Amino acid sequence: MDFVTVFDISILAAVLILGIKGIMSGLIREVFGLIGLIGGIVVASRFASHAGKIISDNIYKIESDSILFFAGFLSILIIFWMICVGIGMFLAKLAGLSGLGFLDRVGGFLMGSLKIFLIFSVLVVTISNINALNNKIEPYFKDSKLYPILLSAGKWIMNIDVNSVKKSIEERIQTPTDKMKNNMIQIEDNTTMKNNNIKVEENSTVQSSVIIKDSNNIRKE
Repeated sequence: MDFVTVFDISILAAVLILGIKGIMSGLIREVFGLIGLIGGIVVASRFASHAGKIISDNIYKIESDSILFFAGFLSILIIFWMICVGIGMFLAKLAGLSGLGFLDRVGGFLMGSLKIFLIFSVLVVTISNINALNNKIEPYFKDSKLYPILLSAGKWIMNIDVNSVKKSIEERIQTPTDKMKNNMIQIEDNTTMKNNNIKVEENSTVQSSVIIKDSNNIRKE
């Protein structure tokens, strides 16, 4: 059995095992675990350099920029993920959602499987960005079935633009309050225009009356 086959089987086995663990954990814990993973990836991908610098300055001196980024990325990801997992465990225990039945178990399985798949995807794409490691391991994965899938998924996750997503959501979602404000503004604008038109008409009428009076006075003279 070659290395590529072992790699693919290992990934599938890990996904299956974590899926089974998700069955036992239930949906709510897995959801918060997934939130911690995705949120941790997004946050870590943007602040990894700063975290790596802190690690290098205060914990262990790191010379390589790529390894510095990798260390900062993993640190932020792990901390963020652990916080979300803790919140999920607290809410699950508080709400008593551990025995919601079949749907909760199935949801936990899907979330658990997806979570470990995303973890492997991010690790693969992160390692691929470190030239020293990528050049050594890439030849072993050239015929792998799962490696390209993991690499593509990881690149997509790492390229998520938070600002674009936020802007898109804000553009698509408009609250009823905003709509009411816009309607009120339109009504006020229409009222102002009508009042202005009335004033213009009144001024025109007054001017016409003055002109008529002047003409009558001239005729009398």
